[in-house]
Amino acid sequence: MENTNQERSSDEKLLAGFAYLLGFIPAVIIWLLKKDESPYIKFHALQAAIYTGIISFVTALLLKAQIVLMIITGTGTFIGTNVIADTLEPESPSIYFFLSIFMIMIILVGLCIIAFIVISLHLVNFVAAVFAFTGRGWRYPLLGNWVERILQKDGALSKG
Repeated sequence: MENTNQERSSDEKLLAGFAYLLGFIPAVIIWLLKKDESPYIKFHALQAAIYTGIISFVTALLLKAQIVLMIITGTGTFIGTNVIADTLEPESPSIYFFLSIFMIMIILVGLCIIAFIVISLHLVNFVAAVFAFTGRGWRYPLLGNWVERILQKDGALSKG
C-alpha cells in the first residue's frame, strides 16, 4: 500500500504527519476521526499511535530503572560512608566526598543513556513525519507490516 506513489491531498499529508509528531493521544484521535475517510491517514495514524505508545512504555521502564539505580546508589553511599566513618577513617571527610561524587557520576551516566535512547526513538518518529508530510510511504521495520496486517484483517485497508 505504502509503496505506491499516488497523489495525496494536503490534508491527508498534514494529518498523517501530525499523527507522528503530536504523540499517542492525538494519533489515536486522528485515527478515530479519519479512519473511514483515508486509508493513508488510517495507516499512518495507527502506526504512529502504536509506536508512540511503545516509546512511552519504554521511557517509563527506563525512568523506573533509573529511580531504582538512584535509590541503590544513594543507599549505598549513605551506608558505605557511615561504615567507613565508623570503622576505618573517622577523621577523614574526603572519603565521603569522593564516594558521593562517584555515585552522582553513576546516576548522571544513567540519565545520559536514557536521554540518548529516548531522543533517538523520537528522532525516528520525526523522520516518519517528514515522509508523511511529503506523501511518501513510511514503515517502521516490524511495526509497519504488523499494522498493515491488522488493517487488512479488518478489511479496512484498501489497495491503491
